[in-house]
Amino acid sequence: MLATGVAMGAASVVRTGIGCLQLWSERLPPLMQAGSEWRDGRLDAAQAEAQFRDELLALARESSEIALRELRRGVYDLDAFTRPDEPPAERSKRPYRAKR
Repeated sequence: MLATGVAMGAASVVRTGIGCLQLWSERLPPLMQAGSEWRDGRLDAAQAEAQFRDELLALARESSEIALRELRRGVYDLDAFTRPDEPPAERSKRPYRAKR
């Protein structure tokens, strides 16, 4: 079970890294362009700074969503690979005692 957990964890890290790299490769060039326009003063400074900040925070949010999704997938995969083939034990008819 430990070896399976390590393998699932490593797979989750790899999937997270690939997903984030793909996202960054798509979103980083426009972000860098917005940053250079802000520094060069081609746009209104306040407007350019706000646009840069919004795009940077959107990139951070999407990266965290990718990481959380892959972590959930890793836990699900670990559960699926380590679950025994036998059916679960029957629950008692009344798992609690009623107070009188």
